[in-house]
Formats: sequence, C-alpha cells, structure tokens
Amino acid sequence: MRATLEVPARIDALALVHAHARALASLVGCDAARTAAVELACEEGFSLILDRVDGPSDSLVRVHATITPLALEIAFDDREIPPLSIAHDHDAHDTASLDAIDLSAVARQLIRHSADEARWIPLGRQGNRLSLVFHRRDPDITTSAPPESLVPFAEDAPLAPAQEYIVRVAGADGADDWAQIARAIYRTYGFSYADDLYIPERIRELNRAGQVLSIVATTAHGEVVGHYALDVRGFGQLGVTPCATGELGKAVVDPAHRSRGLMERMRRLTEERAQALGLLAVFSEPTMTHPFSQRANERLGARACAVNLGLVGGTVELKGIAVTDAAERTSLMVYFQPLVPPAARTICPPARHRAMLQRTYDGCGIPVTIADGGEPTGDSDVTVTFVSGLDFGMIGVRHAGADIATALRAARDELVRRAGARVIFLDLRLDDAGCAAAFAVAEQLGFFYGGLCPHFSAGNDVLRLQSIDVPIDVNRLAVAGPFAREILDYIIADRARVERAAVA
Repeated sequence: MRATLEVPARIDALALVHAHARALASLVGCDAARTAAVELACEEGFSLILDRVDGPSDSLVRVHATITPLALEIAFDDREIPPLSIAHDHDAHDTASLDAIDLSAVARQLIRHSADEARWIPLGRQGNRLSLVFHRRDPDITTSAPPESLVPFAEDAPLAPAQEYIVRVAGADGADDWAQIARAIYRTYGFSYADDLYIPERIRELNRAGQVLSIVATTAHGEVVGHYALDVRGFGQLGVTPCATGELGKAVVDPAHRSRGLMERMRRLTEERAQALGLLAVFSEPTMTHPFSQRANERLGARACAVNLGLVGGTVELKGIAVTDAAERTSLMVYFQPLVPPAARTICPPARHRAMLQRTYDGCGIPVTIADGGEPTGDSDVTVTFVSGLDFGMIGVRHAGADIATALRAARDELVRRAGARVIFLDLRLDDAGCAAAFAVAEQLGFFYGGLCPHFSAGNDVLRLQSIDVPIDVNRLAVAGPFAREILDYIIADRARVERAAVA
C-alpha cells in the first residue's frame, strides 16, 4: 500500500502529520507504544524541515508512506534550503567539539530511539528527502517456542548418529523452516544479531521478497540442523541499488551434527545461488571476538580486505565462547570472495593509501590501474543513513563535487547531532575523480582508514573510512590470517595518526 500526504511547511500543519502517522501505525498493527514512537519520529522529521524554512513559505512537504509485509516506510520530501553544516564556524579539526553536544537532549534523540533506520538523501534540484523505516514487530521466537527448545547449544554435545543430510533453499516445496531457523540462531548466538533473525515471520517475508536467501541443512526427517544466508539488501552498502555483491553469514550448525561438511556444503550452495542471481562477488563480516569464523573464510579462499571497528553495538552473547567485556562494541573483519573473474578497473585513490590499496587489490586477485584524480566538479551525491538496531551511521559518497567539504560536514553533523551516532562509516567511490579531495575533507573530520570494499557501490569499489568515538580495545581483537593482521595494524596506526593531527 502507498499513500501520500501534502501539507504546507508551517507549524500548524504538524497536527496533520501526527494524525497521518497515527493512521499509518494503526494500519500496520502497532501497539500504543510503537504508535507513539512513529508519531514522535515523524514530528522530528517534520520539525527538521521547519528549521530550514527561511521566512514565510508557500512550499509543500510531501509525506510518502509505503506499507509492506516487512515495514512501514515514511519519507518526507521538501524543497527548502538543503541542510547545511551546522558546524561551519568550527575549526577544521573539530572532532573534540562534538563531545560537548548534549546527546541526551530529547529533540535530538526521537529518530534515534523511534525509527529502525533513518536515511537523509539530497535530491538535487528536486529538494531533500528524509526516509524513516519502522520494522513490523512480529513476535520473536522466545514468545512462541517452548523454553526447553531454546536452551543454548552445548558445544560438547555427543555427535548424532551418522546419517545423510539434505542441503537446500529454505522454504522449498512449502517447507515451514522459519521457526526452526530462528531457534537455531537464538540457541547459537543469543540476542546478538539484528531482530530479523529471531522473528520467523520476518525471515519468511525477507526470503519471499528476495532480500535474503536462506540455505538450510536438514536431516532426512526435516529437522533444521544448519543455516547459512545470503543478504542481498545492500547491508554494509546501505541504500545501494542495484547490488553487485551480497553478504554471506548467519551461519549455524548444531554441534551434534558438526565435522560432517555441512557448513562448506551450505556455503557452496549459497555461492552458486548468488552467482545465478547475477552477483559478481560475495563478502562476509566475521566477528573479531574470536578467530573461528575468520579461519573458515581463510580455508574457503576468501580474502581479507577491510575492518569495521565497533560496527555492532549492544550486548553480544556468543554461546560457548568466552567474552570478558560484553559491553564493548563488536568489530568485524571483511572478507571478499569473487564469483566471476574480477574485471580490471581504474581508480583514483588518495596518495596516502595507494600502496595499501594496491596490496589489498593484489591479495583479492583484482587487476587495477591507479590514476591521478582531478578537481571536484558539479554537485556532490551523498547519502546518509543511521541504523538504530545496530547503532551506527553510514555516509556514502557516489560523487564528490565542488561542495564536498560542506556536504561531508553536514552529513557527519546530521548523524552525530540528530542521531547521536558515535560510530560512522564513510564510503568513497574509488573511480570518482574527486575521491582524493573527499578524503582530504574526511581526514579533517576525524575519519581514518577502514579498507577496500570491492563492488560496494552499485558494482564499483569503495575506500571505506571510519570515525569511532567509543572505546575499542584493539589488543583483544582476534585475527586469523597474516594479511588480515597487516590490515588491522595499518588501521590502528592510521587512526593514531589522524587523532594526533586532530589535537596538533
């Protein structure tokens, strides 16, 4: 279902926005608390537009709503002045001044605590868009499954009798695998993943919508004893259309059925399906809390290419794995796996990281030519996303224009000041002539090296940078492969260099 409301950009239209938000929340079955959250987020979204109205305005704000089995999305389109940086009077190295922001102020926290995802999108001559996504709140597996079926897997469980296993697409021939998948994820990881993996109805709808492909390993009697997933929604490359790479992960094998090649069989079928979908490559983001998943990637020929420091917030419960400080955010290694021979490409990276990028391209088996960039021209093409469920922000720069300094500062400020983001990732298109210019601005804003992410921007490679304003004990990060260690050491050194420059 789609619906559009048009209201004038005036404070007295707020009542109409409230009523519209309540009606939409009712249509998707929200309870009172969730309805209030939708209302509050929409109120802030509309207020952000009013903040930019310069004097009396006759312009209209269009509120577009889309309802699917997965989510309610509400987008605010306006034609007011773009959201310029509110830090433009600060010194270039102003990361320390951001610590003075009162992030507990209610007016700056409504979107953060109400919407599951917020995306700020400049539309050029068409204006500006703020898109808010509210996931449907179906019951998770702990509300419907008997408690005894949710007991964590015992790592020392005796092996089941030798038997034949079936590895197939979940839901094939009408099989109702979804609750079994949710139980297996919960028994392995606790509540350490995003909500999607614990809600059977949501797993089913994501598969039906083609956003996720679940592969399962079952016994001859249909019992799910393993799961592997391909996420083609652009996660890790948020907002990208079309996707040329997908994320592998959410891997589980019941300990009673391990050492029988099920993980490798599920992964190979997942890769075959990804190739059939036309994807050029797949990537995975194994945790750095332990080395086991990284070792599996190394054995299967995947190549380390980046590190996402502190990407996952909240408590992590890894069954059978000792975690001494569950409050610390979880860091992830990024591995690249081509599905077809990589094509040669030409990139225009910043001089500082050329050598490291060349080594990473070589390690990934990707032929590359390095060229000099040029002066940024035209308008910048930048998207800004905040993911509430994992508590991080993402800035994507598809093109660095003449206004890239203002655009990047505004994007960073929007995430920090509006969403309270302390972990932000920044992707710069390496084939963009303005990449080096954007990088220079990003360094001034406190961003440091994160790595190479092939195909992450509609098939184009990106230089990932990161700004991490939370404690990360890098000495406790587990690393499996020698080049993965080299990448992490490089990132640690670059972070220290950028921080020294910020206080110089």
